[in-house]
Amino acid sequence: MTSKLFISGSIMLALATLSGLMESLFYGGIGSDGVLQESLFLPLTFIFLALAIILYCLSLIIQVKTRVIGTQMK
Repeated sequence: MTSKLFISGSIMLALATLSGLMESLFYGGIGSDGVLQESLFLPLTFIFLALAIILYCLSLIIQVKTRVIGTQMK
């Protein structure tokens, strides 16, 4: 059974990928006036990526914890 934390982590990873792609396609680079063009998508990419890593780690910790408790009960 896939946990809700794992599913949430996968959604955050997909959003990070989407934000990163949007940043690279529509923004990022130097404009004609010499100014670096960036948007809100770049920070969102890193925020979503950090959340995905945290959620995956929590999912793994809870999964290991329930297996250890399950083996101790038998």
